[in-house]
Amino acid sequence: MNILSAFIINIALYSVFPLYLTTVKPKSRATAFYIYISVVLVLGSLLGSIYSFKLTDNIIISGGSIAFGAFMMSITMLLIIERNVSVLSNIMKLVLLVNTLTYLSFKLYSWLLDSDLILNHLNISTNIFQTSLSVLLIGGGLIFVELLFLLFLFIQVRKFIFNISFLSIIYTCAFILILCLDGLLFPLFAIGYDENLGHIIIGNVTGKLILALSYSLPMLLFYWLFKRHLVRFLKSPIQLQNLMTAPRKKLLEELHKYEMQDQKLRQTNLELLQQSTHDSLTSLANRRKFDQTLNIEWKRCERCEKPLTLVIGDIDFFKQYNDHYGHLKGDHCLKAIAILWGNCFSRPADLAARIGGEEFAMILPETFAAACVDEITLFLEKLKIENIPHEKSSVANYVSLSIGIASVIPNKNASENDLIELADKNLYQAKEQGRNRIIYSNN
Repeated sequence: MNILSAFIINIALYSVFPLYLTTVKPKSRATAFYIYISVVLVLGSLLGSIYSFKLTDNIIISGGSIAFGAFMMSITMLLIIERNVSVLSNIMKLVLLVNTLTYLSFKLYSWLLDSDLILNHLNISTNIFQTSLSVLLIGGGLIFVELLFLLFLFIQVRKFIFNISFLSIIYTCAFILILCLDGLLFPLFAIGYDENLGHIIIGNVTGKLILALSYSLPMLLFYWLFKRHLVRFLKSPIQLQNLMTAPRKKLLEELHKYEMQDQKLRQTNLELLQQSTHDSLTSLANRRKFDQTLNIEWKRCERCEKPLTLVIGDIDFFKQYNDHYGHLKGDHCLKAIAILWGNCFSRPADLAARIGGEEFAMILPETFAAACVDEITLFLEKLKIENIPHEKSSVANYVSLSIGIASVIPNKNASENDLIELADKNLYQAKEQGRNRIIYSNN
């Protein structure tokens, strides 16, 4: 393995975890990111003293710089996913806490390694834990300024560019710019004036450019795979000035307001989903949901070699009912029947649906027709007790149903349409034999 391959593996290792964390559930996603960022901060402080990649005679990239690039990349992803400027505040508290812990811990480790109080089994050099408080403070301050500048660029650019693909490229370029800016500013503040400063800055900026270009690939992958997060970030009403000017109480109120808006939006989406899959009059599943479920259960029962039962019921002489009592009464009749129909079976996999004007259906996975006849018979008895008047019925003086039941064990030589035809056939026989009855068969 050559140096370049080892460098690429190092970049890939740091990139996999934040990309994975973007898929974590929202409730724990931010916490997972903060933990990862803390680990990277500690590693950056440690690895900077352990190893570096000498890509050319003038370009040397330390393990600490690679960790810093991963740190900036992870925060950028977190800002876009969370769409909340309070992330910056949390990051700065985290940087302060981790840097303080790192400084005190490294000082303790250096002292212990120099003392006779411990056994240094691996002969670890105290140079690994040499750190400067001023360097940590400068690094933390630059992180805050650079993140503010990056977020400022993000907010300004979105005012003029609306194409998501082009915007992803611009945001990636802004990320590259920030890392190169750090390569310029950090030596200036950390080292101060030095006759070799120009040479150091050129090498540092070049290294940060290579590092930024390397991390730009996972950034572009993030924008591509999680485009919805970028779209939401662009529509986020929270402005950068909220971080600087808004009182804490007002900021919390704003965050709560937008959280409530998100909850309302999710509730609206759930309602729309409910409307698309359920009959508006009876609240039973509609024909679309029925077709989808029957297809899914057919395939599942085929794999498991289990029976699948379909029940189809049709209200006897419902046209005459509507003509005599009116459509409003007809709607009340359908609702009353739907309540009884929906309560016939209670297993999670069972589905009760209204698939036509006066036609109802029921999907019963892993059930033979004979096993459900008692429950369907009980349904007819309850419907009789309900005693919905029907003067125009030639079968009974109350509303009744004719029902066909069929069950098969699905196989590749048939389809769910065959089951529908078989249940329809039994329904037709129920009508031919006098209505208000059940005809069933196992195929």
